[in-house]
Amino acid sequence: MSINVSSHEPARGNSPDPTLRLTSVVAVSRELYGADAPARYTVSAAFSRRVLPAEARLIQGPAAHERLREQGYGHISLVITDARLEIVNTSLEELKAGLASVIGSLIREISDQTRREQEQLDEDALSKRLAHEARRQEIETLAHEISFD
Repeated sequence: MSINVSSHEPARGNSPDPTLRLTSVVAVSRELYGADAPARYTVSAAFSRRVLPAEARLIQGPAAHERLREQGYGHISLVITDARLEIVNTSLEELKAGLASVIGSLIREISDQTRREQEQLDEDALSKRLAHEARRQEIETLAHEISFD
């Protein structure tokens, strides 16, 4: 269970910047407010836009976890829930001391990588369609030039 700590709500696909980002902390575990608050808990952060499936796979994947481990945050897990990133097994202090920057960079790099890959796929598909259209026109021209007289 969590408690909202911010009134910021994530944008839903209408961000002018296509790069996925985290905008703010929006919730922390309810248990943080208790007398025996744990040292580590889950913090929820809002995304700037809807997360694409390819981005979600990479954010929650082993390469992202390895990158966190290399930066000294191997105990952290990233889980996407709706329009939020659940940063599991952390604290607000750890986020403020540098983890937030590491995660922010990771999210932006994954977003940029995913966009570049999609652009390449789009370019490849366009090239294939143009080549197919050129070949179709060539065949039509040849077919029209044939006379059986």
